[in-house]
Amino acid sequence: MNSVKRTVTISQAANIIAQKQRVALFAHTNPDGDTIGATVALYLALTKLGKTVAMFCDMPVGDKVTTNFDETRLISDTYDNNKYDLFVAVDCGDLNRLGTFGNLYRNFAESMTIDHHGGDYFSRYNLVVDSPSTCQLIHGIVTQLLSQLDSEISTYLYMGLCTDTGNFSHNNTNSDCFLTAAKLCQSGADIEKVNRVFFKDRSLTEMKLLGRAISHMRTYYDGQMVLMYLTLADLKELNADMIATSGIVQSAIDIDVAKVGVMLTEASPNAYKVSMRGKGFNVKEVCRQFGGGGHMYASGCMLSGFLEDVIEKIVRVVGFDL
Repeated sequence: MNSVKRTVTISQAANIIAQKQRVALFAHTNPDGDTIGATVALYLALTKLGKTVAMFCDMPVGDKVTTNFDETRLISDTYDNNKYDLFVAVDCGDLNRLGTFGNLYRNFAESMTIDHHGGDYFSRYNLVVDSPSTCQLIHGIVTQLLSQLDSEISTYLYMGLCTDTGNFSHNNTNSDCFLTAAKLCQSGADIEKVNRVFFKDRSLTEMKLLGRAISHMRTYYDGQMVLMYLTLADLKELNADMIATSGIVQSAIDIDVAKVGVMLTEASPNAYKVSMRGKGFNVKEVCRQFGGGGHMYASGCMLSGFLEDVIEKIVRVVGFDL
């Protein structure tokens, strides 16, 4: 990768992207509403400008999302080997967030990070701004690229803005969120559909997974830490994938006395996806100690080892600050 790394503004990022004809967009592994919304919104804006654009993610976005949002079906988990003028990492705080596309991205000279986590500067151009969501940054870019936003772009931007603020309930929600949401509403964002898909609808499989995770619930430190888990055996028995486990961690932190909610999902033998939520407790710092990151009150990481050993590590680190 080109060793020269630059910090760019939203305006500069928009100008750089506007000069490129063939652009590859990369969403982060274990995709959430923000990386999906930001990636597809930028894709739609660039295609309106007549550019050749492709979207990649090393993991599926999930049947519930693809069923309700048609454009997400265009996201591929396999690189197409076409020639591109620019790689863009969307909502990725570091190279690890690109999953299996990390090495491909690392060796591409013309690259740009657009991220709101305040993470690593691993691209040639880096738009890394502390913001409630990456969709907030993409909104700034696409409004410079297009004279007017349509309902599809507005809906995807609202998707990221809404999900990364917990439906405007997390402490990262600020006045800019509501101002941007108002603009997206004026542009035709389908607010009802986004809220239904990401915050209301649950499949029967998802409900069974929630029940199984609750059956595995453990509490520590007089209930201040609540932990749940799902094993590969659980997923196989319930015929579920990783995407279906999204959001379960919220049930842990919703317990009234909990300050830390933890959800472990076995992604491969003895390798666990860890999701954490906090109430007045900085879970980002906990996840950073394990090579992860995210937001102050919503973060994650990966840990390898036997289940009980992984749980012991997390309980010990969390206990230092409780």
